[in-house]
Amino acid sequence: MSRRSIDAAQWIRAIGMVLVCLAALNLGFWLLFTRPQVRESERLAVGTDPQRRALLERRAEVEKQEQFLAQLERAEADLKRLRSELLATRDTRMIGVQLEVAELCERFGIDWDSVSIDNELLVDEELDRLVMTVPLEGGYANLRRFLQAVEASDEFLVVEQVGLSEAHDGGVMLELNVALATYFDSPELRERNRTERAGRPAGRRG
Repeated sequence: MSRRSIDAAQWIRAIGMVLVCLAALNLGFWLLFTRPQVRESERLAVGTDPQRRALLERRAEVEKQEQFLAQLERAEADLKRLRSELLATRDTRMIGVQLEVAELCERFGIDWDSVSIDNELLVDEELDRLVMTVPLEGGYANLRRFLQAVEASDEFLVVEQVGLSEAHDGGVMLELNVALATYFDSPELRERNRTERAGRPAGRRG
């Protein structure tokens, strides 16, 4: 065997011994320092797991409450916009509603004088409800056209009830009583409710 081969073998053995020593040092360092820290971390994780779960549950509850509050604020804003822009007050919309219903009556051959009008104050909702019962004669096709015309109205009209009864000509034609309702915002009721909730008589302000 040549001298060069012997030197290479010695170098290989020397490098192998160095690698073994480094591995032994790494293992000793892990056993002395890293492993205790890992165990301590595991112990702390187990010990704080109930608190962590409670914190996560609390955070989820807070987020849920925040979402509910945001939805409530949006609902209040929508209601305010509905009252001010769509419903408005009786003084603001009453003439427009009457003209709209009068136009429907003229289009479908209904005598305006045969329309009955009823009014109701919805105290809790702070709304003024107006119901106009319109007598309509004809078949189902005529009723369908009338309902479509009501839906296309620019005014806030709601078909609350349709009363049907056969006419006296064998049932070909129908006598229909269509209850059209609309609602007005009532600042007066809102003010009265506010004063009553404050513990003062409705007629007094202070």
